[in-house]
Amino acid sequence: MRMVSSRSIAVLLVLVLAATCARLDSQTVSILYSFNGQNSSGQPVYVAPMQGRNGRLYGTTYGPNGGFGSVFTITTTGTEAQIYTFGTDGANPEAGLTLGTDGNFYGTTTAGGSSGDGVLFLVSPAGGYTDLHDFGGGSDGAVPTAPPIEASDGNFYGSTSGTAGASTLYEYSPSSGTFSTILSLGSTQGQYVIGGVVEGSDGDLYGSAEEGGLNGCGTLFKVTKSGTFLWGYSFACSAGFLPGQLVLGTDGSFYGTTAQGGRSVSCGTVFKLSQADQVSIVYAFKGVLDGCEPFGGLAQGSDGNLYGATTFGGKGTNGGGGTLYSISSAGIHTVLYDFGPTGEEPTFPPAQDTNGEFYGTTEVGGHSGYGSVYSLNMGLAPFVAFVQPTGNVGRSAQILGQDLTGTTTVTFNGVPATSFTVKSDTFMTAIVPAGATTGPVVVTTPTGTLTSNVSFRVTQ
Repeated sequence: MRMVSSRSIAVLLVLVLAATCARLDSQTVSILYSFNGQNSSGQPVYVAPMQGRNGRLYGTTYGPNGGFGSVFTITTTGTEAQIYTFGTDGANPEAGLTLGTDGNFYGTTTAGGSSGDGVLFLVSPAGGYTDLHDFGGGSDGAVPTAPPIEASDGNFYGSTSGTAGASTLYEYSPSSGTFSTILSLGSTQGQYVIGGVVEGSDGDLYGSAEEGGLNGCGTLFKVTKSGTFLWGYSFACSAGFLPGQLVLGTDGSFYGTTAQGGRSVSCGTVFKLSQADQVSIVYAFKGVLDGCEPFGGLAQGSDGNLYGATTFGGKGTNGGGGTLYSISSAGIHTVLYDFGPTGEEPTFPPAQDTNGEFYGTTEVGGHSGYGSVYSLNMGLAPFVAFVQPTGNVGRSAQILGQDLTGTTTVTFNGVPATSFTVKSDTFMTAIVPAGATTGPVVVTTPTGTLTSNVSFRVTQ
């Protein structure tokens, strides 16, 4: 349930003179696919296509014209297929999917199910669908927006935006198939938890709420996996409000965005939550030229920069259809692209594939007006990534990549793995070796070496 403030094109046009910022010409943005609105497929909202073990990308659409939505898959060259269409068993998935260590994808719908309050579901890469839990609007919450995350303990954790903002946090155990609510948030702790939760390096869960808190303008919070509330931060409305999803940076801090607030133009901010639980503003959006209303948060690239999208603003057609931007942890902001013919209103940051390129979606626009999937090429090299970036010595780590066939060595922070198995050209596993410590994983293939974009955290 994206919350959009009232605005007018006339006001945005006045703000054109309020901002100037650099634009890069070396990057390339291409439209891979335009949704046509048929068979409930169209209007991806908070969706960054998720890379699967097979190298394809997977995502969801909300569904236009009263449709119930869909699950789609697309190759990095733009070949799309709809693998599932929602109905009474779940309707209107507003966000994307999470790849689990079982190879399946996990997600939520904001409606449908036995009570009409949404479902938690599993979908296989081929489209096999399983309803895992029907939300009832009571103690378990209602209207789950974001997909759950799979934490280091093997369980999934997620949130509901709630009836009238009464949000809950939940746990789902795939081994036992049990669902439980771990915390019901009070109004001062946060309301409308839209962006889900993220696991920190300390093993606790971090999240944001669009509203609530001491000032009513949203919160950040930290809880244990058992549901103990540890810490909360209330946004000052003038400094930013409507915070989006958090991302854990390689420096150990969390980064996120507020869709509004900041400067007098109230076009939103980028903020940082330090390891010492201190919140600071990294960047405040100035107006049309650098974008307005960054709803969905940020993603970190292999170059260390943060990447995001603004839903409005920019120099594109129709009064500004949004922008793509990058920002360093020091606050150096660069507009990368102004949306127009490629699509309009991107509400979520793009995700980086292990081929080095970024892939994202727009909610509307494209050739048919029902949104699009686009690619952003920043010239970054291929790398390897993890399905779960944490593991014990002696356990199997799941690695995603490119051209993995013929791999000769795998090292964990310099310590060679004595056992690894290449499952396909885009997926392999490796046993975490004795003596390994937290750090990068390097995979040597016949075409070169691939270094992980994040450190693998080794737990003894």
